[in-house]
Amino acid sequence: MRILVTNDDGIEAAGLAALAAAAGGGGREIVVVAPSAESSGSASSLGVIRDRNRVTVSVPGDECFAGIEAYSVDAPPALGVRAACSGAFGWKPNLVVSGINPGFNTGRLVLHSGTVGAVLTAASLDVCAAAFSTEAHSVLGLDTTSRVATSVIGGLVDAGLPPVAVNVNVPALPFQELRGLRFADPGTVSCDDVAFDFEGNSLALRRRRNPPPYDDRSDADLVACGLISVTVLALPWRTDTNAESRVVAAIERRWILASASCERANTTSACRGARV
Repeated sequence: MRILVTNDDGIEAAGLAALAAAAGGGGREIVVVAPSAESSGSASSLGVIRDRNRVTVSVPGDECFAGIEAYSVDAPPALGVRAACSGAFGWKPNLVVSGINPGFNTGRLVLHSGTVGAVLTAASLDVCAAAFSTEAHSVLGLDTTSRVATSVIGGLVDAGLPPVAVNVNVPALPFQELRGLRFADPGTVSCDDVAFDFEGNSLALRRRRNPPPYDDRSDADLVACGLISVTVLALPWRTDTNAESRVVAAIERRWILASASCERANTTSACRGARV
């Protein structure tokens, strides 16, 4: 099975390397196709399209992706995903994963997210896809989200890789302190947001955090409560009516197994500590 890993933060982002490592194992072939520079806020944009337009593709060094086939594309992530899913690289992925984004993609802000736009692009080409995000500037968040991604990817495989777009937001907590995993719809308000100030003849753009409370049981509300939020995004075209239920059941089973394994590991460590 071939998994395409992408992001909107650029080929050198730490979250991209973390997700590529988490997606591997079990005989899976990992290929990275990511923007050469940050493309946050690009949504599902392909960039400027002109007839016979050429987009530069380069191969990065091995320092981040040792042993993994990787391509740097001078374009938003959606273009790289669309090219790969259309067979432009000589192969097609069975699954696309995007992230790990430093900053939550919740609420209606998902409309603008390049991380989420990449998975919507994959689903539009009938390829299963999942986006992963966590707290900005958090090494702990990357580590925990990597472990969560392993379970979610396993669940999608168990479900038969239907052409869905899944959006996952993980609190920056130690794995054993996560309060659980829940499925939710995007709320009206996002955790992270963008604000504008008109200054002279320009708009000054800045990131900001929307404080709680959020819509009850929305994706932002779950994250604020220490829960993993998973959303199977509604697609504007006809889809398999049973796909969402299969994905929900499979991811929940994988999460239960991962939680039980973590609990057993913690119990064993505590017992060993008591004997010392």
